[in-house]
Amino acid sequence: MDRRTRSSLIFLGLVVALVAGVLLIQAASTADHGRESAPGSSARPAVLDDAEIATVVGVSDGDTIRVRLAGGAVERVRYIGIDAPELSHPEDGIAAECHGDEATRANEGLVARQEVLLERDISDRDRNGRLLRHVWVGGGGGGWLLVSRALVAGGHAIARSYPPDTHWDSELAAAEEVARRAGAGQWGAC
Repeated sequence: MDRRTRSSLIFLGLVVALVAGVLLIQAASTADHGRESAPGSSARPAVLDDAEIATVVGVSDGDTIRVRLAGGAVERVRYIGIDAPELSHPEDGIAAECHGDEATRANEGLVARQEVLLERDISDRDRNGRLLRHVWVGGGGGGWLLVSRALVAGGHAIARSYPPDTHWDSELAAAEEVARRAGAGQWGAC
């Protein structure tokens, strides 16, 4: 199999896994402690009453984005509760990890150029100065989607607890278990 065919098959698998993960999450959203709005609802869930609105201006990798806040400032945002495979960063001595490119593309597919809601947990920033937030996308006819849970459900990230920021840990762990059993994303590729 040539490289182009292999890349096309990997990309197709990524898209199928992502769509399956999103559908799984939307189907389960009403069972998750009433925290998300029901599919078809455009009302903001009560848990997001204090969330900040931002626009995604760039995707750094599978768990980090750049957003423009309401005041115009651009900030890097690290998703709380997950860890995605790394891209290559030779200047920092970081080698690319299996499924890093696919995780980044999955993240782009969910949030690129979208308006998002940034939900704060306990901590404000990480040691690298990035905002730490739970990021939500949607608000149209399909309700609100927790981006980190979609990435975990598609096998593009793992659930990882970072106390004291643990608000969505149980939901992320449950999504990871489903993705592992299904061999989704990195669970089937790496």
